[in-house]
Amino acid sequence: MKIVVVGGVAGGASVAARARRLDEFAEIVVLERGDYVSFANCGLPYHIGEVITDRSRLLLQTPESLHESLAIDVRVGAEVTALDRTAKTVTVRETATEREYVESYDRLALCPGADPLRPPLPGIDLPGVHVLRNVTDMDEIKAQLDEALAAAASAPGRSGAGRTGAPVKAVVIGAGYIGVEMAENLQHRGASVTIVELADQILPPLDKEVSVPVEQHLRSRGVELFLSTGAAAFSERAGGGLTVELTNTRFVDADLVILSAGVRPNVGLAADAGLELGPRGGIRVDTHMRTSDPSIWAAGDAVETPHTVLPGSWITPLAGPANREARVAAENICGHDTEYRSTQGTSIVKVFDMVAGGTGATERQLVAEGIEHRAIHIHPSGHAGYYPGTAQMHLKLLFSPVDGRILGAQVAGFDGVDKRLDVLATVIRLGGTVHDLEELELAYAPPFGSAKDPVNMAGFVAGNVLRGDLVLWYASDWPAAVEGARLVDVRTPEEFGIWHIPGAENVPLATLRAASGEWDRSVPVRLYCAVGFRSYLAYRLLVQRGFADVATLSGGSNTFRFRHEVEPASTVAPPPEIAYAEAVDLIAATKGTGRSVDLDCTGLACPGPIMRLSATMGDLAAGDEVVVRVSDPGFVSDGPAWAASHGHEVLSMTPDGPGFVAAFRKGGAVASGTTAVVERRNQTSFVVFSGDLDKMLAAFIIANGALAMGQRVSMFFTFWGLNALRREHAPKRDHGALERMMGMMMPSGPDRLPLSQMNMAGAGPAMIKHVMKEHDVQSVPELMTAAREGGARLIACTMTMDLLGIAETDLMEDIEFGGVATFLGEAEKSGTTLFI
Repeated sequence: MKIVVVGGVAGGASVAARARRLDEFAEIVVLERGDYVSFANCGLPYHIGEVITDRSRLLLQTPESLHESLAIDVRVGAEVTALDRTAKTVTVRETATEREYVESYDRLALCPGADPLRPPLPGIDLPGVHVLRNVTDMDEIKAQLDEALAAAASAPGRSGAGRTGAPVKAVVIGAGYIGVEMAENLQHRGASVTIVELADQILPPLDKEVSVPVEQHLRSRGVELFLSTGAAAFSERAGGGLTVELTNTRFVDADLVILSAGVRPNVGLAADAGLELGPRGGIRVDTHMRTSDPSIWAAGDAVETPHTVLPGSWITPLAGPANREARVAAENICGHDTEYRSTQGTSIVKVFDMVAGGTGATERQLVAEGIEHRAIHIHPSGHAGYYPGTAQMHLKLLFSPVDGRILGAQVAGFDGVDKRLDVLATVIRLGGTVHDLEELELAYAPPFGSAKDPVNMAGFVAGNVLRGDLVLWYASDWPAAVEGARLVDVRTPEEFGIWHIPGAENVPLATLRAASGEWDRSVPVRLYCAVGFRSYLAYRLLVQRGFADVATLSGGSNTFRFRHEVEPASTVAPPPEIAYAEAVDLIAATKGTGRSVDLDCTGLACPGPIMRLSATMGDLAAGDEVVVRVSDPGFVSDGPAWAASHGHEVLSMTPDGPGFVAAFRKGGAVASGTTAVVERRNQTSFVVFSGDLDKMLAAFIIANGALAMGQRVSMFFTFWGLNALRREHAPKRDHGALERMMGMMMPSGPDRLPLSQMNMAGAGPAMIKHVMKEHDVQSVPELMTAAREGGARLIACTMTMDLLGIAETDLMEDIEFGGVATFLGEAEKSGTTLFI
């Protein structure tokens, strides 16, 4: 039997090798039009970036090695130009000599691969415009890059080819996997990189909300991105180099351009020979990888195969499926009965310190095919948060609402992304459900995972949805999803003050039980927190209290911000990128008489770093500095926003693994030529003298507003204002006659306060409370609880307590006590002091 294989690399070389292992006596000929029969095409960008320094390591097999080990006749530089199915021959052209000859076959395997897209744009064929598909392409790109870097380094008056101030400019057209890998490796070599992508997101195998954190990571590493923009033309620049004209009318200079706009299956030979093509333009094959001709099989990037989740056949240009298809084709060529069932498109990519990938169907594909589905988003850490080296990941799971079968999954993060993706891919391959994810027993130790692995957590959340224990609303449905509903943010006031969804009210989870007591249970409630856990607790709390229409935001504000590409507002200009040691040196050189603190917040998810930083700053004086390490990527926007709202200065923000090293200075700045420090007074203080309901209501509304703006709040209660702090049912104690009389005349607690006007023997307060309830205005007890939970200091005046005969046991728990000096100390720290 004579087997001829057209094409090498993953598909063709695998067909030939497997066929030899099954049939020692077959004559096997491999015809490869390129100069290399078997190479690691996925490693090409990393040799350009000199991550893989030894070029020979990419050459997996040579014609000589395949002949020595497997007795295969490998001919490189041999292009097949025609196929005669009747005569069972192929016409071969030797590219070096132009000689043509005819080769016969008994059985033929077509593995022609795919060709990179080169759109018909002006200047597309200029010397500096490259594609990366094979070793020759790699050599050409690397040679031009090396030459450009060398010329830039030697140019007078220009900086060397380092990471900062890199004079060599590269433009990558297309933000798929190869495009972003090329961007990383070009940047690694010292080039300044711009990516141009026609779609509104990078990484097509991911849905947008999972791709956005990777996009933000790219930008944080200095890569310029133009999305929803294409290349319009290329032209040579006077003095050397190219100019890339974009469809948004911008012009970008480049020393070299990499086209990474996708690939097209190479089906010309098959089509000319009359072989059937599939609906997507690839070669049609059956489950044995046999084409419409019983003597011809096909495998690799040019074929269509069934999808594991989606209907119909699909072209999936990936190395893993190509190798499996080739194995099945070889086994059937050699007389076995082996089936190739489906391709699910599992893929992964490294982007600087980040990793992202997907398996199964995307939500875009499910919508396009009309497949009913549900989605959940979670943001767990890669491993136990208390063990160093982890960061938040972003996991999206798609599943059937009927039986819970998993339809697709996507993960983006820093540590442990690959193993979660592989587990999810395996469960999809086996037809598993979300309930299987709940029951999986996965390896756990703090350096590797969590007792509740992210895969388990995805199953728990999806299982809750299926069982009806959780109802979700989605960022993609905003703002329609919240129309006519009460939108409630259950995060802390600190988080709310940094950024919140427009129209939301802040009711921290700790205060929700009390605050919701007077809400209208028929009004829909839409909840959210940072990642979805606290709002899930809030959801369970409300539905068990009789609220009829409650839903929580899938993935919380993290997913919302990714989906809508929202960044918190900040008045701080982007801080300079400074290395950790340089940040410490900068502080030492500029701090004056202040001191510095080193703060490690790695492993803490949002809002952990902000809370730790806030607490640390609270113990420092104006002019003191903090160098903080964080592994939360969102800190790059949250940190400056927090600093702006608190009057602190951002000295530097430098990428560091998954997160950042940032330097902050507290308060104002040291005045030039002096040692005096002027601190921004980020506190509001109150003297609460009145015991009237309306005035107490105003005091706590203002106090909660100040807390939401990130200010500290101090409330000093004196004379009749102390009645708001009294217990309704205080412990029994001995009272003098005067104390008993005064106690009978004064209201006991915030719910019994009178109105300053129109009290009408208690009828007025009852009326105003009814109106407040109708308009969803929180009561004084609810507002007081919210303020205390938000960190407000409630201080009872001890002098007035003595005067009115009020003991500490008569007042609520956890009230502070102080005199005039205490109040004056608080007022001195305040920018605003109010007397109510």
